[in-house]
Amino acid sequence: MHTSHNSLEKCNNLYLRLCDITGEKGLHIINRIVIVLRFCISVFLSFGHLIQKRAIFRTTDWWYEMEQASVRALPIVFLISFMIGIILAFVGIMQLSIFGADIYVAALLAIAMTRILGAIMTGIIMAGRTGASYAAQIGAMRINQEIDALTVMGVSPFDYLVLPRMLALTMAMPILTIIADIVGILGGAFVALMLINVSMTEYWSMTYDWLTFKNFAIGVFHGWVYGWIIALCGCYYGMNSRRSADGIGCATTHAVVAGITWCVVATAVLTLIFNWLGI
Repeated sequence: MHTSHNSLEKCNNLYLRLCDITGEKGLHIINRIVIVLRFCISVFLSFGHLIQKRAIFRTTDWWYEMEQASVRALPIVFLISFMIGIILAFVGIMQLSIFGADIYVAALLAIAMTRILGAIMTGIIMAGRTGASYAAQIGAMRINQEIDALTVMGVSPFDYLVLPRMLALTMAMPILTIIADIVGILGGAFVALMLINVSMTEYWSMTYDWLTFKNFAIGVFHGWVYGWIIALCGCYYGMNSRRSADGIGCATTHAVVAGITWCVVATAVLTLIFNWLGI
């Protein structure tokens, strides 16, 4: 009887402990969602200030961030896109040659690069490069109390720090996506013209036939959405980084992981929407 009572007490204690853990995790998730929503609302309010010409930020900061997110990112975008085009063409030729349809690798590259692959690879590159940079820069300002100083002076940190970065990346990503599409197709053409017996005129004619404006526009739209996501993640984790030695490192890591994860989630959601709309 005594043993049974002890077992029942242990079960009750375990149940209460599980309830405590579940409650704590649930409250933590709810609190995190509220913080994210407040951050997003503050960002959109800053865009409202910009439209009303009341935003407090320097144009030179925006131009600097544009240079960092576009011109400075071109070499890595060129390299990765060219290599992706080479890999995709090589794999495509190996499989299509079985059916004697290796010329259709041009169609494969044209559709894959312009519709999604160019945008998603550019998004991953920029999440690891620019998103991490935003988190590190703003996190360092938070640790050095520069953000607190802006608030004391009556300057909105969202207008002064977040808005130029959001504008720069959302404007740069569609341009980088277009460049990635072109370079990826060129990389695939380089391999295809070496491995299959076809003239350059035939190859580019096939590419042109399958290169539609619809796929091109969808890819550019994906790039624009990725720009929003990456900039939001980078700025959010920078603004909410811990005031400690490892705060910047954790913020940078979280910004990269969250940026890539939400880009993939956005890809799945947009693909379902576009398929439902028949485009």
